[in-house]
Amino acid sequence: MKINFIKLTLFFATVMLVFTGCEKVDFGGINDNPNEPTQPSAGSLLASAEGAVHNYVGATTPNLYVQYLSNGQYDEESRYQTLNWDTSYWYGVLTDLDRMIEVSENPNQIAAGTILRVYLFEGMTTRWGQLPYTEALKGLDNQFPAFDAQEDIYNGLFAELDAALGMIDAGGNAVAGDYIFGGDITKWESFGQTLKLIMGLRLSNANPTLGQQKFNEALGNEIMSNSENFFYPYLADENNDNPWEDRFLAPSFRRDYLVSDVFVDALIGSGSADAPEDTRLYGMAQPATTSGTFVGAPYGQVNSATDDYSFITGDIIFNQEAPLYMFTYAEVLFARAEAAELGWTSENAEDLYKQAIMASFDQWGQSSEAATSYISKNAYNGTDSIGYEKWVALYFQGYEAWAEWRRLEAMGYEKALVAPEDLLSNATDVPDRQAYAATASSLNEASYNAAISAQGPDELNTKIWLFE
Repeated sequence: MKINFIKLTLFFATVMLVFTGCEKVDFGGINDNPNEPTQPSAGSLLASAEGAVHNYVGATTPNLYVQYLSNGQYDEESRYQTLNWDTSYWYGVLTDLDRMIEVSENPNQIAAGTILRVYLFEGMTTRWGQLPYTEALKGLDNQFPAFDAQEDIYNGLFAELDAALGMIDAGGNAVAGDYIFGGDITKWESFGQTLKLIMGLRLSNANPTLGQQKFNEALGNEIMSNSENFFYPYLADENNDNPWEDRFLAPSFRRDYLVSDVFVDALIGSGSADAPEDTRLYGMAQPATTSGTFVGAPYGQVNSATDDYSFITGDIIFNQEAPLYMFTYAEVLFARAEAAELGWTSENAEDLYKQAIMASFDQWGQSSEAATSYISKNAYNGTDSIGYEKWVALYFQGYEAWAEWRRLEAMGYEKALVAPEDLLSNATDVPDRQAYAATASSLNEASYNAAISAQGPDELNTKIWLFE
């Protein structure tokens, strides 16, 4: 017993000598779990933020705003029931991106995160208009951020985008955590340039001088074929699959989204319900179960007998891996055609218009012969032709289609849409914006009041600066 006591005494004495003999002892990590890092990685933050793109491109409501779709039994969404839309989720995503930029030392990682930040913020300002921007995301340092004018937001986003494109190193490190573009920085550069081109054209009504400048800076660096279309990739997995498949099959099993009569009738054109003039309809919708022909569901009405109407193509609603598009080659070609028609470039507007239709037909699985035949029957008529064909080509691109439809309306050559008679949420027409969260006026009262004083009432039909 005495021997054991002596051994223990010598052991503890040795331990103390070891520690006291060191110049510095750091016990700071003694309770850290090596399997749960306390500092988030740039890759994990980017992957988390990229998930927000899914919620943006997969949204139902904007596809109803531009009348691609009609509701089935429940018609409230097509009558604009929802007035208030919360921004807090999106600011949470932007916080992740800002944190990623802060912790990363990889210029390509920072560039990709900044480009995604611009993409998401541009989507936000086209929905709400004025938003906290320069004072946003400062946490407790500024709990009541001012709302920036949309013009200032756009100018700031261009500055961010230009800085990001300028720091890209094609021979540098891959982008970690990037499952949209697989870490390929050259795709991020192309995406950023395409975004810049689209944003330039978005200014055609509000600030055409700056719009032309930014458009031409990006021209020649945007996507050049359908194989380069930008889309959100889904998986055959219930946690990461196409949301439209989830709506029609597990877990929702709700057959409530039909193709509208506005869209179906436009594409049937001079053809018939079983042989539409515009064969893109074969790739976009499916014949009604009852008749075996294309039948659009009346927009803004209850359409309970869903089998009497055409559903969205089964290639989307029954396919977990069906991609949803962010930007397409057809959209870019229509943008270039319009820019040429506006005198922004020296390109040939009619040639680009025809190429855009060809690209759209190809995107929706239709032959070049069908596209050529369609073009021959629909003579080019300047911006009016572009306005209509762009509306068709942006089918199912939700928020992007709604943004462009409002811009085209401001320019005076949109595809004419008529709102339902019995509207909700005090709407008076097809929505021009979405209202701030119902809590915005109480949580940030002074800034909220300043915003609506400058922009107009917090309503669906208050026009925002881009599209006034």
